[in-house]
Amino acid sequence: MKKYFSLVKLLFVQQYRVKPTEGKRKRGGTIAAYVVLGICFLPMLISLAGSMYFLGGLSKGLENVSDIVATLLFVCQGVVLLFGVQTLITNVFSAKDADKLLFLPVNSSAIFAAKLSVAYLNEVITTAVMLIVTLLPFGIGYSAGAGYYLLLIPALLLVPLLPLLLSSIIAIPLSAVITKFGKNGVVKTLMQVLLFALIMGAYLFGMYELGFIGGSSGDADVGSDMASVLLEKLQGIGSAMKYVHSDFTLASAMLGASFGAVALNLLISVAENALLFGLVLALSIPFYRWILSATVEGAGVSRRKKVKSSDLTVKNQGVVRELIFTDIKRVMRDSQMGFQGILSLIMLPIMVVVFYFCFSITSEDGQNIVQMLQGQSLYRGIAPIVFLSYMSLLGMSSNVLGIYPISRENKSIYLVKSLPVSFNKYLLAKVILSTSVMLISDFLMCLLVVVLFGVDWYFGIAMLVVMGALGFGAMCITTLIDLKSPKFGWTNFNQSLKNAKNSWMAMLVGLVVSLIIGAISAVCLVGWYFLNAAWYMLLIMWLLIIGASVGFAAVCYRIMTGSAEKYFNLIEP
Repeated sequence: MKKYFSLVKLLFVQQYRVKPTEGKRKRGGTIAAYVVLGICFLPMLISLAGSMYFLGGLSKGLENVSDIVATLLFVCQGVVLLFGVQTLITNVFSAKDADKLLFLPVNSSAIFAAKLSVAYLNEVITTAVMLIVTLLPFGIGYSAGAGYYLLLIPALLLVPLLPLLLSSIIAIPLSAVITKFGKNGVVKTLMQVLLFALIMGAYLFGMYELGFIGGSSGDADVGSDMASVLLEKLQGIGSAMKYVHSDFTLASAMLGASFGAVALNLLISVAENALLFGLVLALSIPFYRWILSATVEGAGVSRRKKVKSSDLTVKNQGVVRELIFTDIKRVMRDSQMGFQGILSLIMLPIMVVVFYFCFSITSEDGQNIVQMLQGQSLYRGIAPIVFLSYMSLLGMSSNVLGIYPISRENKSIYLVKSLPVSFNKYLLAKVILSTSVMLISDFLMCLLVVVLFGVDWYFGIAMLVVMGALGFGAMCITTLIDLKSPKFGWTNFNQSLKNAKNSWMAMLVGLVVSLIIGAISAVCLVGWYFLNAAWYMLLIMWLLIIGASVGFAAVCYRIMTGSAEKYFNLIEP
């Protein structure tokens, strides 16, 4: 057991480690990253917690409160499952580190158990966040007893087990297929993206069918009325939660009226979750051993196609263009890097669709929230600015191709020093690639905003222009930051993503840009309001925003090119 716990500690620390040479400064950067990230998601979490508080207050006196709590537990498990499948594929069933771990004086079962434990701990962290914003405020609103809050601790450990089983059922066949493709990184990348899209789509569809998003609101307006709508929907689906018996017994224990009822239901829930964990081990250990031997013995590696000398041609397409296409091939060959890159491409459109589903609640007259807002003149001016500010912040902080342009080169960066290419062109190729990815995502986002939320098409074009300029400027800054303190020597791309300074600086840039956009638009919208919705105030507002974004891009590019070569020359093996 000592070796097992040592391996768990090693893998967990490796996942979240910081460079010891940077000491307090690095730890301060990591803390700042979490603070900025929390600020970005704080409004959403506060809104969810508020709804749960009102929901708990409305649940007082009902007979089937345990059904409602069980449903909330099941929803939390859905969120854990959404993020758990990719973790299992990447960190558990991917045997890229087999050549290192197999030399340790630990058997393969202990290695697998340690990896699975780290994945479980990650799911516990996700579960903790979900319980804090759902079950905790629900209990406060419900005026639950002390036993309810005490049982949140075992719930924190039990809730991730069902998602762990479902994640294993999904991840095992997919990992087997990925292994069979061998070194075909493009196919691996596309499969991972397809998996993410399918899970996200299934989750949204499930939430829609269960009534958590969309549907009818009756005479609900906002605040506690929205909680009453949610309560009605939960009562309608709560009876089906008896089929998820481990959640039902846990919820019954949390709301038990006597010690005997609490102890009995908790014991049943623990036993059922222990059985689920046993199923996870029974399914996963034999498969892990197979995939480990397949990796070590070279199985699944596709044969290389022989290339004739006549097929080798050199095409001169321009230095910058050639660097861009070479970089694209480099990204797509690494399945982890390609997945992260494509994920940043589809993140903004997915968020717009999620927002649309969340606001698709209809009233008695058949209108949803978006349609009711469109009838107000203020919506026409504010809606594009809200989307522009939030999506700019999200896009800048999620584009890994722009946040880690130098670090993802790893040790190949030393070869760049020997290339007869101007380093400014090399940097320009990096910035153009990351900006192009953002621009494709911005175009899809703006199109969805126009189609789904009824924003005027010319505002959609203005949003696209602004986000393109802001994206270019932000990518210049993040490229310079990564060039100043790159992270090399990683064995898989996920290790490079732990460079906390890059992440929080990207979020900080996005936050500052969003605040500037908000300040400019606030002044102009106040003038628009007092001038009886004068159209020229909106024109002035967008001209100022476009001018500021273009100026931001030009200044950032000047700063990057002025300091980049100095930092590049400092990079040595």
